Amino acid sequence: MINLSFLLNDSKFVGKPVMIMGLARSGIAALRALQLQDIEIFVFDDDPNTRKAAEELGAIWVDNIEDFDFSALAFLLLAPGVPLYAPKPHRICELANKVNCPIISDIELFGLAKKNNSIIVGITGTNGKSTTTALCEHVLRELGKDAICCGNIGVPVLAVNDNQNTIYILEISSFQLDLCPSFRPDISVVLNITPDHLDRHGSIQRYIEAKATMFDGCNTAIIVSNDKYSKKLLKLVVAQNTILTTQKELPIPTEGLPQLAGSHNAQNITAVYHICKTIIPDMKDSDFRAALENFTGLPHRQEIITSNQQLLFINDSKATNADASAVALDTYKNIYWIAGGIAKAPEEFDKLINKYKANIKHAFLIGAAAKDLEYYLKKHKVGFTQCEILENATIKAVKTAKQDGLDGATILFSPACASFDQFQNFEKRGDAFRDIVKKLTQRISA
Repeated sequence: MINLSFLLNDSKFVGKPVMIMGLARSGIAALRALQLQDIEIFVFDDDPNTRKAAEELGAIWVDNIEDFDFSALAFLLLAPGVPLYAPKPHRICELANKVNCPIISDIELFGLAKKNNSIIVGITGTNGKSTTTALCEHVLRELGKDAICCGNIGVPVLAVNDNQNTIYILEISSFQLDLCPSFRPDISVVLNITPDHLDRHGSIQRYIEAKATMFDGCNTAIIVSNDKYSKKLLKLVVAQNTILTTQKELPIPTEGLPQLAGSHNAQNITAVYHICKTIIPDMKDSDFRAALENFTGLPHRQEIITSNQQLLFINDSKATNADASAVALDTYKNIYWIAGGIAKAPEEFDKLINKYKANIKHAFLIGAAAKDLEYYLKKHKVGFTQCEILENATIKAVKTAKQDGLDGATILFSPACASFDQFQNFEKRGDAFRDIVKKLTQRISA
């Protein structure tokens, strides 16, 4: 657990209580770390069912935030899922801002606490953050370094071991960066920027500015995309060393890596290569390539569930927008595509389907966005079947693919939509697909 004893010696914090808003994984980790410093901790959550867990850890539950004195706090630690300013600030943010109470994230607190010989790597971007973060941890460990991934992936940052010489690799969202006024990693990485979460940021410019904060004054900035929004971010970057590169400049081959297939993963590999080369200047390219070869990939991100002579099953449930599905549709051919859920931007289906229609043999539609998808599939003359639910879609996709008898056919579950119409989250959705495929393939092989 990260040592937060600096709070007891800093005049901005000493003797003052703190409040935590939001008691999911990161909030509980923050509560545990703060509680060790004998700091008075207030907590609030829109879900009253979290009260018991908070009080068992010694926190004081706030029943009515309207009557609370936010001016007395050292800071309000806000969960990243709580709206800070758009589409409408949560009431707790309005009350804190009214009295100039600092609003920060657990990552900001982590950055303030880290003063030893550790290295902090921050990875952000619209798509690919989790795979890149996990791959970076894997490669560095294979190369003999003490590395751990945390933040949005793995353990919350305040729950990791507080060791000297550790390399902390943080997956960081724009929501968290909005709450990091001073956090600056030693190595800051942006993979790509496409319009996303604009309901929370209000505009693409504010989204870019949120991403840009962690580059302001960092030691090394790594930018691995030449998309137009990354170019705008580049103008805001102030770093001691800036590496601007693309996968075309990568000095190692990326073929023959099934768990890292596709141009998007070439981009992820490029980012990891430059991170590792910055940390280990004498790294051998052959050692880096060898480390890639035994990476097993992450669940729900173009996860290869199973394959046989006729069909390849891919679980890409993490693809919650059109841009994320684009990379999967670009990676495979003869695709029997299962898609649908809650569309973030239905108009994005138009460009997506038009660009990859040659790869899509048939689409199988589920969830709230099924009619929107149908409209654009009809427009671009791509065959489809309305299936309502995931199990029906998977069964029909397998049946259709077997009837067509194509070599190298892929059953691709890449929804291009959020999951919340039918599933609790994308993980539950992906688990459901994996279970359905397992039952189907057992039946096929029986």
